[in-house]
Amino acid sequence: MGGDATQPKVDNPYRARLETLKRNLQDEVKDLRNLLKSASQDVGDQKRSWVGKTAEKWHGDIEGNRGRMLREIEKLIPAVQKKIDACPEKVPLSEAKLMQLDLRY
Repeated sequence: MGGDATQPKVDNPYRARLETLKRNLQDEVKDLRNLLKSASQDVGDQKRSWVGKTAEKWHGDIEGNRGRMLREIEKLIPAVQKKIDACPEKVPLSEAKLMQLDLRY
């Protein structure tokens, strides 16, 4: 590791990839929240596609499941942020090259 001190430091490829993952997750969670909301609104309302006791029960079930799903999915973002925080911003060039090779697979 003594050789690392003389090498130039570059951006950490793992960290960059994790930051991209976090942004993508944030977008996906927003999209999923909207999709699940519209799905639950389409059932159980008198103006929608399906009505009656079964529809009302299904609507109640989907609302509960929607909330649980979103809570679980939203846990991913802080987990990714924790990994980002654990990664150094800069790494030696040789280490970055090895990381890039690992990220290819």
